[in-house]
Amino acid sequence: MKAGMFPRRPAATGRRFGSLAWLAALLLTAFAGTASASSLQVSSTTVEFHAEQQAQALWLSNSGDKPLHAQVRIEQWTQANGTEQLTPTRDLVASPAIVEIAPGQKQLVRLLRLQASPPTGELAYRVLVDELPETNAPAGAGLTLLLRYSIPTFVLLPGVTPFIERTSPTPPTDLTKVSATLHGGILSIANNNDSRLRIKQLVYVNPDGSRVVLNDGLFGYALAGQRMQWRLALPASTQPGGSLRAMFNHDAQEQALPLASTSR
Repeated sequence: MKAGMFPRRPAATGRRFGSLAWLAALLLTAFAGTASASSLQVSSTTVEFHAEQQAQALWLSNSGDKPLHAQVRIEQWTQANGTEQLTPTRDLVASPAIVEIAPGQKQLVRLLRLQASPPTGELAYRVLVDELPETNAPAGAGLTLLLRYSIPTFVLLPGVTPFIERTSPTPPTDLTKVSATLHGGILSIANNNDSRLRIKQLVYVNPDGSRVVLNDGLFGYALAGQRMQWRLALPASTQPGGSLRAMFNHDAQEQALPLASTSR
């Protein structure tokens, strides 16, 4: 399954969700027979706006042999009390919001920022792209798995260059304003930086130097000026008094996560 692509679940406004909940629900259009996979593809895994940029492009494509329909929505993304929350917003809109894509074709969707002034803090959103069920599916067509893409989207502070546009190496992510605790298998990270902290390839390092991989892909985000927490499934091979290391943002090398206190 590609990054940012999840099985659909029913939409809810003002909902809170954990990282595992994104993968928890399958929306199946039920007919007798076998299951068929989605043919909806999305071009971007992350979208970044310059501080004064008003529009970005998102391409949707249909790799299948039948027309498909999709809906594009944008919700504000925040973190509070250790959980993630999506709420409706009109700060960003998608045009068009409903698309029909012919087989083998692609469709441009413009993401439009309606606030003209630069932000005073980095803004975070999720662009949700939902494949819609066929309205005239024939009987016996089988099960159709409908997928949701959830694309992290950010409006940057003035003077900040999007990662995709950076042509020279950047210094390692500054973690001096990041603090974390690990207690009872709960990892809590407070990010007091002006931009989000993207965390991947999380590793627990035992006092004897042995390494236990906790996550070998994208682990999650701690948004700018917010706190997020996760429950870690610590294997029996982890020893008390260890440390956590990870890759942050687009760094080439891992760093130690600043742990203010730790206990398994």
